[in-house]
Amino acid sequence: MVHPSISPTSEGLILDLVCLRKSLTLEQVVTLLPELSWNQVFKTVDELSRRGEIILLRRGFEYEIERISPRVRVLACAG
Repeated sequence: MVHPSISPTSEGLILDLVCLRKSLTLEQVVTLLPELSWNQVFKTVDELSRRGEIILLRRGFEYEIERISPRVRVLACAG
């Protein structure tokens, strides 16, 4: 279920951006998507991570997001 404050537009923008690049930090996402507030980015990334569409990784003092390939998603559901 999608959180009421998460818009399909913010999901699409973030997923498109992650598809174009191998990985991005949360700060890069906020910088590259000025139309979204930091809170919108955070909530959307949290929701996408919980649904298994992206991976949220801690790299030192930053958080990085990566897109999960469809094959990995299928294997995760099967296992």
